[in-house]
Amino acid sequence: MLRILPALVAALLLFPTASAQGSGAARWHASIIVSATGGGALGQRHARAAERGAAALRSSGIYGADVRIDVHDDGGDPRRAESLALAALEGGALAVICCTSIAATDRVAALAEEHGGLLLALDAGRSAEGHWVLQLAPTARAQMTAIAVHAAEEGKAALGLMTLDTGFGDDAERAFERALADTGRTGVGVARYAPTASVLTPEALWMATREPGSVIVWGLEGDTAVALEALRRRGYLGPVYVRPSSLPPAAWRRSVRHELGGDTVVPSRTDAWLGARLAVPPVMLGNALPAEHPNAPAVQAFAARILGDGDALGGTTSPLELVDLATVDDALQLLRSGFEAVAELGIPESSPLVTTRLALRDVFLSAPPRRLAAGTYAALAGDSRAARWEGLVVVSVGAIDVR
Repeated sequence: MLRILPALVAALLLFPTASAQGSGAARWHASIIVSATGGGALGQRHARAAERGAAALRSSGIYGADVRIDVHDDGGDPRRAESLALAALEGGALAVICCTSIAATDRVAALAEEHGGLLLALDAGRSAEGHWVLQLAPTARAQMTAIAVHAAEEGKAALGLMTLDTGFGDDAERAFERALADTGRTGVGVARYAPTASVLTPEALWMATREPGSVIVWGLEGDTAVALEALRRRGYLGPVYVRPSSLPPAAWRRSVRHELGGDTVVPSRTDAWLGARLAVPPVMLGNALPAEHPNAPAVQAFAARILGDGDALGGTTSPLELVDLATVDDALQLLRSGFEAVAELGIPESSPLVTTRLALRDVFLSAPPRRLAAGTYAALAGDSRAARWEGLVVVSVGAIDVR
């Protein structure tokens, strides 16, 4: 208890009129807000995982106490998501899990900071700063950090970056610089190119002549393919790492569905994607994830809890769909652990709501990294990026390389 007393004293000074719990409503209360309608296939997957995961948590309870998990549909409207989140926080929810769109996440994140309620965000959002927000999607910085570590393990630590000459590329370059600083690696330079470029010969030649150990191409599907082809044609056949969402469906099928233990993939001048590498959540590997991998038990538990009968990790659900489902389930598993940790503190139910909310945030900040299906999570004070690079697995198109 002594560990959280300073935060609790501050809370009582800041919120002297905070309402108490214990008036008959469920103490362990959270809301999930997703775009079951208006959010396309992603919103439908979020809703599917939310309903199944919430039912499992309600069924188990928290040390015999009831759990209230409300699942709401924002209809794809960020303002509706904000309204639902406000109603949840004012209605006594300890936490909110949200959202299907970045626009909705940004609105709800601002609300969480203002009202002092925990937000487990399903995407990275636009801001990495916050005291009440935990982003569960890996950021570009986390992905590039995993890449830098992987490249160094292979003795190819000198990294180059190719990315768009846009605001997207500005963000990528900042993430690249921070990843290098995080890992103590060196960079050989950054080549920027226009989104409409159909030939990248000068940029690829410039990069190849810098003799990088590895190259990161951080773009969208079309321009990434152009950059890969240009690098191969200019004679660079070293490791190339790409942004996961830039891969076309055919490349996904050739990467995470490939059997382990195959021959090393040799890059090809005629197949730009062959040998391209990417850092992905463990659940993307499905049944190919080795049983000894530290996240493997959580992946199997997720499959049993959410996928249900007739659908297995190696079945009809695509790797990208698995991540969408697992991220929601991970949020609920983190919430379950947080509720249990707060329950063990023995805070009286008559305490102000803000006391329990601060205790919940505190146990997240003090908890060790948690290895789950879609990643490994650890909260840091003032930093909303909870998905750590250690929870990512490097795979390559045509083979899988698990580190």
